[in-house]
Order: sequence, then C-alpha cells, then structure tokens
Amino acid sequence: MFSVASRRVAVQSPNAFVFMRRCMSTIPSTMKAAVVREPGDAHALKFETDFPTPSMGAGQVIVKNEFAGINFIDTYHRKGLYPRDFPFIGGQEGGGAIA
Repeated sequence: MFSVASRRVAVQSPNAFVFMRRCMSTIPSTMKAAVVREPGDAHALKFETDFPTPSMGAGQVIVKNEFAGINFIDTYHRKGLYPRDFPFIGGQEGGGAIA
C-alpha cells in the first residue's frame, strides 16, 4: 500500500530538485489496499490488489507502507458515523519507507 505524505524540503539550488527527481524509484500504477466503497459493517472493508496508486503533488512524498493499522476513526468512517468520501483506503496509521 502506498500513501502520500506532505513534506517540506529546503532546496538550496534549483538543480537540487531536478537531481532528486532523477533518483526516484519507479512507482507501480496499482497497489494492494483495504478499500471501503460504501458504508456498512466489517464486510464493507474489502482487500483489493488493483487500487490506483495515489499521485504525488508538489511538496509531497510517496510512502510504501510496510504496515498499516485499522483504528477507531477508520471504523467510524466505514460505518458512516463520520462523513467521508467513498471509496477510501482504511488504515490511517502506517509505517514504511519513502518510495
């Protein structure tokens, strides 16, 4: 599973950003994810292997999550108790490396 994280980067020269772009690894177009497409009970959380990988914007990084956790806020969103756009990926907590 991949996620997008915002990060402030201090760039001292204009060529530094170009160098960082050249060193980026290849990001696949799809990823594995625990996806909720509609509100419901635990059965609404589905494991998908072809979910589109998020795109990276300016000042952001892509994180390849090694671990992700479903916590209470995820279950509240899944049940529809708190408003959320669907579909969404469950697992607000995660750990991994910058891809």
